[in-house]
Amino acid sequence: MTATATVKALPAFVKRITSADVESGDIVSGFYVWPTSRPAVTLERGEKVDITLRLKPETGSPATLALGPDAPDICKLRYDKNSNTYWLDIKVGPVDASISRALSLLVTGPNGALIKLTVNLAIDVPAENLIVTPRELDLGEIALSSLKIGTQKIGRVGIRKLVGSFHIKPPSSTLTFLKVDLETIVEGSNYVLRTRFDLVQIPKAGAYAGKLVIETDDGKRLEVPIKLAIVDR
Repeated sequence: MTATATVKALPAFVKRITSADVESGDIVSGFYVWPTSRPAVTLERGEKVDITLRLKPETGSPATLALGPDAPDICKLRYDKNSNTYWLDIKVGPVDASISRALSLLVTGPNGALIKLTVNLAIDVPAENLIVTPRELDLGEIALSSLKIGTQKIGRVGIRKLVGSFHIKPPSSTLTFLKVDLETIVEGSNYVLRTRFDLVQIPKAGAYAGKLVIETDDGKRLEVPIKLAIVDR
């Protein structure tokens, strides 16, 4: 005997709920809550995300659900009679800092008794969303003789975003003899910049300090200090 089934892809918003239990969800006040009754969502500052929770009465229960009187206006409750399923739409963000909110719903039991069902929403806004490693590029001492025969000293700077997507415009260096190459590790979230010497214009011996200039498509500008010393040997 062979069984076949159609497996639907998870809604895109589920990936934004870091606390999601996609296999079983939770049971709260006689309702199955999927993917969790404690949604934790990570946003970048000013971002907005819509998520939806599915709430279904336990098997055989005639309980009904309604928004509580103190439920915030970021919530909307829908009901599908055919499947006896409620859908709680939540508008998450924009916020400038991490916060938590209790979203209250009222369960009416078979005897008319009211039971409070609480969805605890946690919003995390990282203080530092764009991570640059290292914060300063120190290439150390480089022998002039090695540059003259074409030996390269490569520098590396990683840039990644914890939440949201971004792209980097062609980077540059304030040291004209340093070229910067951009490598994509993960499109939209993780990049590596590699510096190399322009062997056509080899610098003279001496200590040098400059900056690696990085601009993103969302208007951010980053500068990573660079230092090195060319020694005459």
